[in-house]
Parts: sequence; structure tokens; C-alpha cells
Amino acid sequence: MSRVKPSMKSALLRSLCGVLLCLAAPAWAQVGEVTGVVSEAQDARPLAGVKVHAASSVLPSPRTVTTDERGQYRLTSLPVGLYTLRFEKESFQPVTREGVRVEAGRTLSVAAALQALPVSHHPFASLTPFAPPLRLESDGVAWMAVPRAGDIRDRAPPWALPQVSLLATEGSGERRYVPGSKFLRDSDLRGHGVNPTIDTEEENASTYPLRVSMASYALTRGHLERDSLPAEEAVRVEDFVNSFSPKEGGEDAGPFIVDVEGFPSPSRKGYHVVRVTLRTRAAFSDVGVQLEFDKRAVARYRLVGYENPSATPPEPLGDDVTPDPVPLSAGASVTAIYEVKLIAPAIAFGVLRILYEEGENTMWRRAHKLLPSSVLRSSMARASADTRLTYVAAAFAEKLRGSPWTRSLDWTRLHALWQDLGEPMVSRPDVASLGTLIKKAGTLDTRKERPGADGASLDPDLLPSSGR
Repeated sequence: MSRVKPSMKSALLRSLCGVLLCLAAPAWAQVGEVTGVVSEAQDARPLAGVKVHAASSVLPSPRTVTTDERGQYRLTSLPVGLYTLRFEKESFQPVTREGVRVEAGRTLSVAAALQALPVSHHPFASLTPFAPPLRLESDGVAWMAVPRAGDIRDRAPPWALPQVSLLATEGSGERRYVPGSKFLRDSDLRGHGVNPTIDTEEENASTYPLRVSMASYALTRGHLERDSLPAEEAVRVEDFVNSFSPKEGGEDAGPFIVDVEGFPSPSRKGYHVVRVTLRTRAAFSDVGVQLEFDKRAVARYRLVGYENPSATPPEPLGDDVTPDPVPLSAGASVTAIYEVKLIAPAIAFGVLRILYEEGENTMWRRAHKLLPSSVLRSSMARASADTRLTYVAAAFAEKLRGSPWTRSLDWTRLHALWQDLGEPMVSRPDVASLGTLIKKAGTLDTRKERPGADGASLDPDLLPSSGR
């Protein structure tokens, strides 16, 4: 058997490498890359977490990367062509670079400086000039393409804000709408302490207590396992919601993490369901929160659960105003659900304000987090499984509670929404148990249907009338 000489081996290897390089050269020669640094315009500080979007007719879909802690980004393997780059970060004015030419085998450097959006006591006035053009559902948010004449606030019912206590024991916190309205009679509302829908022109700041537990959900589970429905007044929506904490995620707001996501409501046409989760990084002796809606972006809102016995509208969290504070342990999270009716596109539809105290006899500290409209998905299917789960839990509680706002959502459809959570979510033991409880409640619920429960020709802004 003859042996190949070393010199011949080297020649063969060189030839093979040459062939491979020749084959790879055409593909390599047709792509390039774009790199750069994104900084803050005011002090040239590098900005981490900036999303850099690259769009071009030569790309099947836009490419997105995020800047690192040094503000650097790199878009690799871009086909040759003209690109539009967009740099976005919450609380900063976005920057667009058009006509960026990517050439074969070359690295192009494109830097950007983002201007921070000014935030005053009322942060939304300064955001108005930066509002994007009207977007359709395909762009990620279900806006009305052509608002109807006389819509939104012109049709606000007189019961949208006022509420008084009726036949409630002292300290029970039960609330009823003002009776006598042509839209609502006291006998029409069988729910116990169901929050109203509020017009932002009347009040655009909402607070909710951070004291939550899972006691009401555990009580309900015990009743259903014994083949009986719990008393309506024993159901607390926030206990159901916070029995299913979302997975960790969100963005920083001082020593807190805020995670927000929304989607069009399956039960209330024209409204978005918005989940707001606040998670702590450390232990705090006192924490209070307030969500302030932009009147230009939001027409109405309703806090789902967290019924507060105080009928006094909340004041903005200024220097001399503090919320009802509670202690929070490290890693604790609290979730709230809102129903929000959008009135116009905006960069941000609200801001979450947080006041906290890290120890006794210390000064209050403040943090805030703008709530960008980009977190509002165009459909429930596009929202995360965690957000959809919290909605299903909230809707389950509201139906048990006899809330008129779920009048168009029957038990069969609610169970279908639970099934739509899909795998692996529905196989999780606590989520599987929720599905079983929903199905059981549907078979046990023999309560008389509320007026308008069939969902036909309903105005989602109005409570049903008994027709008397």
C-alpha cells in the first residue's frame, strides 16, 4: 500500500480550502453589517436596553437587536440594500435613520443620540408632540381607524363616576352606584362592591391597596369541591389574580420591576384588559402605588377588584401626598387588572408612580414608570400566557361575584379561554385546578340571568337595565 507524501497532503489541503473559500465567497460577499453606539443626547452617557430595528425591502421581516451595557449594538449578516434604522427606548424620543446603505463585506458604523422625554408633575403634556400617527390593529394596537361622531366622552353616562354606600354595614366597603339613573336602578346591580367605570375627565388617577392574599380563592375552591357556590360577597377578585403570579420579567423602576401587558377585552368591546405587576427587589417598610392615565389617550378605565371603601378620589402623589403604605418583602409581587378604553394613539397611555420607604424614620422616595402603548397587543392570542391566565382568573372571580361587567361572557366561553392558554400552561397543577373549578362553577350556577346576559346589542359602556 502506497503512502501519500507530506508535500502532497499539504497541496491537497490547500486546494480543498481554496475550493471552500470560492464556494463561500459569493454568499459572504452579498452581506454586510451595521454597528454603533447609542447614547443619551444630554450627557453622551451610553444607553443600554435600546431596541434597534432594521427594516428593508430585502429583508423578509424586520431585524431587532438591543444595545448592551456600553450602549453598543451589532446587526450582522444583513443582505445588501437600503435600510431604515429605528432606535427606541422607553422614556426617550425615538430616532430614525433612513437611507442606510449596507454594502457587501463592509461594516458600517451608525451612532444615535436619544433625547429624554421631559416628565413634569403631569407627564403627558410633553408627550403629545411625539405621538405617532394613527395605527391600525395590524400595527400592534386595536385603535379605531375612524372614530365615530359623538363617541367616547360625549356618550359618558351619568353614573360613570359617582357612587355611594347603600344598605352596607359600616366598614364593609360595599359600594353601589347612585340610584335613579335612567341607565341603572339599584335592583339591577346584584354585585357586591363592584368598581365603577370612571371617566378620566372626572378622575384620571387610580390607587389600589397592596394588601392581597389567596384566602378568597382558597375559600372558593373549598366551596366548589363541596358542590356549592361561594357567597358573592366572599369573592375577592384580587385574591384570585394574585394566586397566579406571572413569571419574572418587566423593566426597572428604581428598586422595583414593573411588568405591564394588555390586549382587547374578550367580554367588553372597545376596552383593553391591562395587567400591571409590581415586583420588589428588596424589603421595604412602606410602599404605595398610583396609576395615572393620560386623558388624551384613555377615555375611561375600571379597576377590576381592589374595591376600596373610600369614595374620595385619589390625589396625585405630590410632595405632600402619600398613599396608604404597606410593607413588602423582598421578591414580593402584586398584580392589578384594569379595563381601559383608548381614545387616541400615544407613546404612553399612563404612568405608574411608586412611593416607598426602606426603613423607619426615613424620607419617602419616589419612582415612576411610563406605560408605553407598545405593550398593548392587537389580540388576546398575541399576549403572553401569564397575562391571559390572570385575565381568566379575574373573569372567573367576577362571574362568581355577579359582576354585571361579565354579562356577555358565559361559563362555556370562559372555560374555552382557559383551554386557549395551551400547553404547557394548562397542565400546570394550579392552572389545571382552575380549569376544573371553572367547569364546576358553570354546572352549579343556577342564578337568574342578569338582563342582557346574552350579549346581544349591548353597549359596553352601560350596565344592563331591568327594562322596567
